[in-house]
Amino acid sequence: MAIELLENPLISSFEEGMWDSISNFPNEIYLISVGEGKYACNNATTPDGMTVNGLSCFPSVDDAIGYMAVPGMLSGETKRVTFEEAREIAKGKPVLDSLLLWDGSRIVEIHFVR
Repeated sequence: MAIELLENPLISSFEEGMWDSISNFPNEIYLISVGEGKYACNNATTPDGMTVNGLSCFPSVDDAIGYMAVPGMLSGETKRVTFEEAREIAKGKPVLDSLLLWDGSRIVEIHFVR
């Protein structure tokens, strides 16, 4: 299964407290923890050529498990976190600039944290 970035993913970046009414990210999302504070991440190139490095986020535990089932993808344990907790995790990793919301094998939304 190939990873696909939507032709026009929703790209959002806004001040704390504004995302509840704007973002399509669920209030609770799932991450894939590989232990010791490390999580599944991906880099992706947007249709306009921008490269992003993001924390991989999933709307359901089934989506996270499906991601881990793809050959060559990272495996670990699913962890349910709030949107704000995911933002803080990404902000705590200097190489990451975003959260990537996956739907199946597609990134459907990019939320920038810096």
